[in-house]
Amino acid sequence: MKIAILGATSHIAKNLVYYFRRDSHYELFLFARNQGAVYEFLKATEGELSPSVAGFDCFPGGDYDAVINCVGIADPQKQKNAGVELFRLTERFDDLVLDYLAVHEKTVYINVSSGAVYGTAFDSGVEGNAVASIAVNGITPADYYRIAKLNAEAKHRAMADRNIIDLRVFSFFSRFIDLESGFLLTEMMRCVIERRPFYTNAVDIVRDYVAPSDLFSLVKLCVASNGINQPVDVFSAGPVRKSELIALFSRDFGLETRIDEEAHVSTTGAKLAYYSANHVARSLLNYIPALTSRDAVRDEANVIIAGMATMHQSEGLSSGHRSRSLGGC
Repeated sequence: MKIAILGATSHIAKNLVYYFRRDSHYELFLFARNQGAVYEFLKATEGELSPSVAGFDCFPGGDYDAVINCVGIADPQKQKNAGVELFRLTERFDDLVLDYLAVHEKTVYINVSSGAVYGTAFDSGVEGNAVASIAVNGITPADYYRIAKLNAEAKHRAMADRNIIDLRVFSFFSRFIDLESGFLLTEMMRCVIERRPFYTNAVDIVRDYVAPSDLFSLVKLCVASNGINQPVDVFSAGPVRKSELIALFSRDFGLETRIDEEAHVSTTGAKLAYYSANHVARSLLNYIPALTSRDAVRDEANVIIAGMATMHQSEGLSSGHRSRSLGGC
């Protein structure tokens, strides 16, 4: 099957590329603004498949069984300063795919959305009948990201005759994450690597980190789907508390933790329990995650710690190994 991935340099896209390259059933077409970064990633990770790499302008001319849209601004630090670009970026690449679907009716469109569409109040896991609200006369920058994502999902539902699945990712952590991004786990990892204390408040939040392998399994089920047009919440085999993560990092990596009530205030609102209890993916796609959030984080953190030296050595490698360019499309 021919799979196109838009935004191939994004965190989630890197994980999908990593796993797809190890499955001979697929042919990959990767699209990104920085194609050199894609080549560097392909050489650093290796794999059996040799993906095609090109700019976004080459995308419309291809023939794909499925398109996975990973374009977006997920980093909370970048979201804070993105402004209107949060909307423009989402709309530009979503419309690029929707225009493609207008001609290629059988192509499956998998859009990476976010649990943020549920709003800003997360006191417990969201259910399938959840209702999101917004102060229509008081929209703030903290609302931009979720409105952009929800707007895209609404357009997809309006195209009911197309196979479009919006994967709502709540939390994701892997060996390929940018440790400079402003997430809870990246700060914990940096504290471990730099051997300095981790400052956090006393609030014991809950998060759901889907394992990269489980996310890949879900994406493959979506690729093989037929006639589905709806959102699907992404979930692991079980969420995890911050206190459990701290205990894990303390025991396995020697993390020292100190309480600071001003630490780790989310730029997109307080999320005490940011996870979904809407498990429609089980019945709709037969998706059964294998790993809990705790186990997923532990496994990926171990790879980061063990591979720090190798990862540094791989920076700046020349491009082009085991991949091919589409050239002039």
